Amino acid sequence: MRARRGLIRLSGSDSQRWTQFWLMGLLPIAHLGGGLDHTRSAFGRYVAKAVFWTPAAVLPCPRISWTALDADRAQVTIKHRDLTQSVDLTVAADGQPTEIRFERWSNANPEKQHRLQPFGGYLSEFRYFGGVRLPTHVTINDRFLVRNDRLHIVH
Repeated sequence: MRARRGLIRLSGSDSQRWTQFWLMGLLPIAHLGGGLDHTRSAFGRYVAKAVFWTPAAVLPCPRISWTALDADRAQVTIKHRDLTQSVDLTVAADGQPTEIRFERWSNANPEKQHRLQPFGGYLSEFRYFGGVRLPTHVTINDRFLVRNDRLHIVH
């Protein structure tokens, strides 16, 4: 990942084994890795990114299965080695994906303890790229609150 705004540059990488980000290519601002918690968390991120950005990557195959939850929601479950991650996908009446949510293994909580926590986001502003329709705006937030069986982002 590389991002630039004016003179400020941020770069980094994320893998099953580690995450590392640098400011201006000189100052390390994040480094994590090496443990089972990180591997499980990274797998959840990979699956979520596939559902958000590359829907063809989650077509059914021996390690990927889909289950209908109701008229406008389905769940994809992806298995890799000893890891399993399920993601719920909500679609509009025209079949366009609008919302993704799942339980992610993370320590992003006040106790800094790894546990399953709600994670997800909203997809909008779809455009065609090489014949594939993809969102150009995705709002992702790991602080979700469920009220009345509907999902609301806590800001």
